[in-house]
Amino acid sequence: MNSEKIRFKEKFCYGLGDVACGLVYVLSATYITFFYTDALGLNAAIVGSIIMFSRFADGISDVVAGYIVDRTKSDKGKARVWLLRNAIPIGVGTVLTFTVPSGNGIGTYIYVAITYNLVNTILYTMTNLPFGTLNSLMTRDQNERMVINVFRMLMAQVGSMVTNACTIPLINLLGGTQHKKSWIVVAVIYGIIAAVLLLICYCNTKERVHIIANNNKEHISVIESFRVALKNQYWLIIVAANVLLFFAVSVGGTVGAYYAKYILNNENAVGIINAVMYAPAIIVIPLLPFVANKLGKRNIMLIGNTISIVGQALMLLSPASYVWLVMCSFIKGIGSSMMMGTIFAMIADTIEFGDWKTGKRIEGVLYASSSFGTKVGGGVGGAVALGVLGAAGYDGVAATQPDTVITAISNMYLILPLVVFIIGTLLFCFYKLDKIYPQIIEELQKREREKVR
Repeated sequence: MNSEKIRFKEKFCYGLGDVACGLVYVLSATYITFFYTDALGLNAAIVGSIIMFSRFADGISDVVAGYIVDRTKSDKGKARVWLLRNAIPIGVGTVLTFTVPSGNGIGTYIYVAITYNLVNTILYTMTNLPFGTLNSLMTRDQNERMVINVFRMLMAQVGSMVTNACTIPLINLLGGTQHKKSWIVVAVIYGIIAAVLLLICYCNTKERVHIIANNNKEHISVIESFRVALKNQYWLIIVAANVLLFFAVSVGGTVGAYYAKYILNNENAVGIINAVMYAPAIIVIPLLPFVANKLGKRNIMLIGNTISIVGQALMLLSPASYVWLVMCSFIKGIGSSMMMGTIFAMIADTIEFGDWKTGKRIEGVLYASSSFGTKVGGGVGGAVALGVLGAAGYDGVAATQPDTVITAISNMYLILPLVVFIIGTLLFCFYKLDKIYPQIIEELQKREREKVR
């Protein structure tokens, strides 16, 4: 059962789960800061501080959520059941995030902090983390996991591409980015779609790795789980890679709307540029299982980082040209697709490595802690971007911005991601798990046969 081939329908429906998560994430991570500063006129530095705190709290909630998933007992599965429980709440929460009371007083900032944390720290975490963990529970076959992850990331990238391309134009069609009601309508649409897709994912997926996941009968405390995780050197590399990757994504996503508005003089441009960056995923991600069999996941990450560096560096040649940035974003998207389509499958591989090395299987905590890196990277990236804008003197309701703001936006959009991609490339030079993975699975299966006897 652990190596059972997964049908196309199940893989497709699993991928729909990440489309749902992507709808919520893109709206609440990429565009919500633009909503806060330009539609509500809130202070960028204060909003950045709220996001920074929320993302660190979100990282902690990931670990708690992983601990909960590891101990969930339900006839609907230990991870899958959370998709059912959270489908409607996350849709409602998404809408509440954009129904902010009018005004610029402390009450408004309190409401922002509460609703932002409700969606990102609680509901999104208790949905996306079990969803990601479900990959390691659907099958134990490394190739099948890679294919499942390809479905997931391909559909997530397509969903993000469409969401990025449609969000700002749709908001402008409904009244403009500086009108709160247009944002609320879009939030309602996205919230309903996300809830429906999560329910479809729940109804059409299956957990198969029951016995393996529960082989370890002893109770493992949170502290012991951390100790076990810290012995897993390849998991630590993935965590660091997640921090770097999503820091770069968050900085670019947060600043992108401002870059389009003030440097390209076209608000709608950010949607097209972001959409083009996701477009290569349609071709690249389906090829990854075949490439991974030849090159290994680690080499795919190295190549992906290198291509992203090239695309980012080329932007510097003509940073004010909309057409040139679209072309560079496409190149950057090829590398990004390779990384996004591979890294989550690598997390599942580190779970097997940790089980082999320590004799303790803690997939919920390991996936949660990897997600912690994602949240911290994304949170720090967004907070840094808004903090720098605030320090530079950004005013969302002003007709023009000072030169210090324009310079800050340009440097964060063009230079900072380039540095991060270079560091990420160096990091994966230390990842060696691909070479020993077949031996690890063989030894794990031998141990399990001996336990049965």
